[in-house]
Amino acid sequence: MKAFGYKALLAASLIAGSTAALACSDSSCYPTWKLFGSGNSCEGRGFLTPGNDTRINLAFLLADRGGPNTVSRPYPKDSYDTAGYGDVFLDPAAAAYYAVRTGKEGEQASETAPYAGTRCAGFAAASKALAAAMQASKGLPVAEAAALKAARSVSEVTCTSGNDGVARAGLDAWPTVSSRPGREFLGYIQAADAFYAGQWDQTRSALAAIGSASDPWVRETAAYLSIRTEYAAAQAGAFSEYGDFDLAKVDRSSVRRGLVANAAYLKAWPSGRYAASAQGLVRRGLWLAGDNASLAREYERVLSTIDPFDPAAGDLVYEVDNKWLFSPSASAVPPQGAMVLAVQDLMQMRRAADPSGKEWLSPTLSAAQLDAQKEVFAAQPELFSFLQATHAFYIGGNPRKVLTLLPDDAKQARYTNLAFSRQVLRGQALASLKDRNEEGFWLDLLGGAKGQWQRPTVELGLAMNWERSGKLASVFAKESPITESLIRRQLILNAAAPDMLRGNAADSSRPQYERDLAVFTLLHKDLTHGDFAAFGKDQALVRPGAGTDGYMYYLPDQQDLPLGLFTKGKWSDGYSCQALAQTAKALAVNPQAVSARLCLGDFWRLNGFDQVDIGDTPRKADELGGFADLFPGKSTPRSAIYTSVIANPKAAGPDKAYALYRAVMCYAPGGNNTCGGADVPKSQRKAWYDQLKRDYPSSQWARKLRYFW
Repeated sequence: MKAFGYKALLAASLIAGSTAALACSDSSCYPTWKLFGSGNSCEGRGFLTPGNDTRINLAFLLADRGGPNTVSRPYPKDSYDTAGYGDVFLDPAAAAYYAVRTGKEGEQASETAPYAGTRCAGFAAASKALAAAMQASKGLPVAEAAALKAARSVSEVTCTSGNDGVARAGLDAWPTVSSRPGREFLGYIQAADAFYAGQWDQTRSALAAIGSASDPWVRETAAYLSIRTEYAAAQAGAFSEYGDFDLAKVDRSSVRRGLVANAAYLKAWPSGRYAASAQGLVRRGLWLAGDNASLAREYERVLSTIDPFDPAAGDLVYEVDNKWLFSPSASAVPPQGAMVLAVQDLMQMRRAADPSGKEWLSPTLSAAQLDAQKEVFAAQPELFSFLQATHAFYIGGNPRKVLTLLPDDAKQARYTNLAFSRQVLRGQALASLKDRNEEGFWLDLLGGAKGQWQRPTVELGLAMNWERSGKLASVFAKESPITESLIRRQLILNAAAPDMLRGNAADSSRPQYERDLAVFTLLHKDLTHGDFAAFGKDQALVRPGAGTDGYMYYLPDQQDLPLGLFTKGKWSDGYSCQALAQTAKALAVNPQAVSARLCLGDFWRLNGFDQVDIGDTPRKADELGGFADLFPGKSTPRSAIYTSVIANPKAAGPDKAYALYRAVMCYAPGGNNTCGGADVPKSQRKAWYDQLKRDYPSSQWARKLRYFW
């Protein structure tokens, strides 16, 4: 996941290794370019859908309590984990930090803050509050305050040791204080030191001694620390040596004491300095106690009352996902409200891979079960009809029912996440029915798609419609409403005709990378599809200064493209070849020229093109760029060059020897085909090896080849 601030990272770290991993798929993959989202995928979509990570769906519904979705911050930047997402797709971390309205988040702790994720995480803040409280105390002598401040500072040794159960903080002796405020503040320092060290009995004793302190800060802080102490003690024995947590090993007696302390604090200080934290700790206590019915009620209460602009809303999304949605014991209790139930329903409409990854599990929610929930959604009929329409579309295969349940509302000024999701689902139904009004629907919806991820989503739907209806040129037109570059890049690579690529290359309003990609694709397909005469002309489109360095594994989402390879690349490393321009010219005269074909293969091999997929692997018909490749001809893989030369009775001996050598080397060194095309069995590779050794034993290629793979 990407780093979207400490809160998101901390929450993510808490769920690592738990069953919550089922909430989302491995993020080390690339997005599937379609709106249809019925199964687990690494990317999330900008609307409510079964295939979304549950955190995304929950975040969208929670954010709707703040009104329509409006873009209030830049889109998250792509990282290694989200290559190719652009502004169209999102990851679960983005859901918590972006989809929930964190407009008032203010300063957030860094993920590298001292003691992050430990009991000592609040040490600095507590020390600052302690200093302020001592300064405000009228009865605390200055000398005692200085000694106590020094004691607190040395007490940090307990945290820096990182070792639970240390005997003391490192002090030779606690300072001697005689005033009542001094003794109370010292009592707090000692209690906190024992707490950080994991010495629960000592902490309890120290807190009991200051439970009735005269200083209001000490008294309230002691009450709050009592809650944390009991919950920390309760779960201390539930962690294995490897950090795994077993809820069955929780000390329930400590949990009960923690719940009592929790209730006492909130009763005494309902608006206290720790009230927000204490209210959150109620959920911790209920979870540790296994009281899932009460936990369900508490989640519904806080989901319906928390300010969507509060940064804690992002944490809450992660918490509900981890502690409820993917906790087998908790999720067995029916949700107490519409929001969590809707997320559960969407999850149960998902097609999910079984643990072996070999099969797809059927959705578990029937239409009758969904209809029986009508009363829960009585106050949210639009959410309920959306769920019914989603079930009809994804499980029932009935797009016409979707149109009945979700009226056309594509001309609003702006949309909530739910309202937008309803319209996107209607658009999907129109597409499934090949309705003639689909194009106009997407164009209408563009006007109100002002929220985060909304416009790119509509652009994807519109681009797919244009591709299917023979209007792909509209995507690349000067005044096209398709503004998302990654959408155009997908179509450049997989669908665009030569004239579209030339036009995009010449369009100075496009980003430079997109223009370079159009030229790169054009030249690559000129050569692989056999239009060698066109290559001679198109090569002039390579801009001066185009470099030869660049990563070519996933072309739609790169910073630098090695476009200069088409003019300055390597041509030969042993087999005699002319520059690429001359090779293409020879092939334009005779496409079957053996030496020129072998040199073309060397160009692909020497310049790293073997792993480049530019429309060579057909997309599925329901994906962007999968309807039809408008580039004439058929791609020829490098392996086909060698097999055709081997089979050519007119090929000269040196050329055939080289073709045999290269055909075998396609599988070096691991036995995997790196030359594209269909794999051949090992027996065929052995036959090529034997033929080279038998028929051309004196050739440099026979002498050089020592193995077959």
